[in-house]
Amino acid sequence: MRLKTRTALVAVVPIVALTLFASACAETPRTATNFCRQLALEVPAITQPTATPAEVSQMLDRYKRLGKVAPLAIEQDWQSLTELLSVASRANPTDAESVQAVVDMSYATEKAADAAAKWIRETCGVDISTGLSVGPTP
Repeated sequence: MRLKTRTALVAVVPIVALTLFASACAETPRTATNFCRQLALEVPAITQPTATPAEVSQMLDRYKRLGKVAPLAIEQDWQSLTELLSVASRANPTDAESVQAVVDMSYATEKAADAAAKWIRETCGVDISTGLSVGPTP
């Protein structure tokens, strides 16, 4: 009887350890609630204009953090906006082609920006362009 108990423990302990390890490494679920919570942490800085390469890089980091919890409803739109910031962070302001690439991508992501802003306004109650709380949209 003692051998069976020991064998069972030997089999169960690694499974429990693996389960605990996997749950410890699990990402934050991609839900509207988690996105809105992360947005609340990022809003003070996310609404500030970016003028320097360092500021663009910091903004990109904020968008990446939000992207990790973006729900499916806006995930693609948010990825597009994050990619725009990524392109902007690598742009050379003295190179006309580099600047034009950012301008072109800005136009290409306009619908994504509008869709994300609408979803955020309706779901989180925040105007992402100002960081101000807004009432529900009629």
